[in-house]
Amino acid sequence: MANKRYGLKEVANVIFFDISTGKPAIFFDTLKVSTIENESESAEARGGQGNGRLMSWDYGRTATLTMQDALLSDVSLAMLSGNAVEDGSKGIKVVGRETLTVSGDKISLKESVVDNLNIMKVVNGVVDPTVEVSVVENLAGEVTLTGVEDGDTVMAFYEYTVTNPNASKITFSANAFPATYRVVGDTLGKDQYGNLRKMQFIIPQAKLQSTFSLTMDVENVSVFDFNLDVLVDPDTDKLYEIITL
Repeated sequence: MANKRYGLKEVANVIFFDISTGKPAIFFDTLKVSTIENESESAEARGGQGNGRLMSWDYGRTATLTMQDALLSDVSLAMLSGNAVEDGSKGIKVVGRETLTVSGDKISLKESVVDNLNIMKVVNGVVDPTVEVSVVENLAGEVTLTGVEDGDTVMAFYEYTVTNPNASKITFSANAFPATYRVVGDTLGKDQYGNLRKMQFIIPQAKLQSTFSLTMDVENVSVFDFNLDVLVDPDTDKLYEIITL
C-alpha cells in the first residue's frame, strides 16, 4: 500500500442511522463544518535530580463529532429534543396577534379564538396598558368592544387552533433527551497528485448532546450546532474508522 498524503477541505455529508432498526434516521447534506475532535489523558513518571520526565502513559482516548448545519429541519430539531414531531393535522394551539382599526365599536379577527382574548389600545404606535378595553361579545371573530372609538387602533392577542398537515410541533420536556446513533460521513480529499479521493468515517455509536442554542439574530444568519460524544463500541472496542477509497 502506497503512502499518500491528502488535503481536506470539503465538508462531509452525514447520515444518522437508528441503532435498533439499522434504518437511516436523518441525512445532513447542508453542513458548514464537520469536525472529529480527539482527546486523551496521560500520566507520567518523574524523578531524579531536577524531577525530569522519565516515562509517560496515554489512556482514556475520547472523540467528539461536531457538526454545524446551515439549515434546521423538523426532524433535526426533534432529535435534539428527544421527542417525536407532532403532526399539525391533529390541531395545534398557537398565539395570534393582530393590529386592527376599530369600525364603530367592532373589530374582525382573522382566526377563531379558543382562549385568552385580550385587546389593547395602540396610541402613537405603542400599546397603552393604561387604557381599559373590554370585550362585550365575540361572534365568530366579530368582536364588540367598549373603551374604544371608531377609527382607534387596537392590538388583539388570543389563542387559536391550527389544523394543517404542513404545521408541526416539537416539545422540549424535562425528561426526554437525544438518542444514540450510528453515524457515517462522506467527504472528498485530494491527494498530492491532485486526484479526488472519497473518504468516509464510520462511528458505531455516537450520543447526540442535549446542549444547544437557537440564536435569532437580526444581523446574522443563524447556524445550528449538533455535537455528539463518540462512544466505545462494546463489540469491537472501536471509537471510529476512517476509510479512503
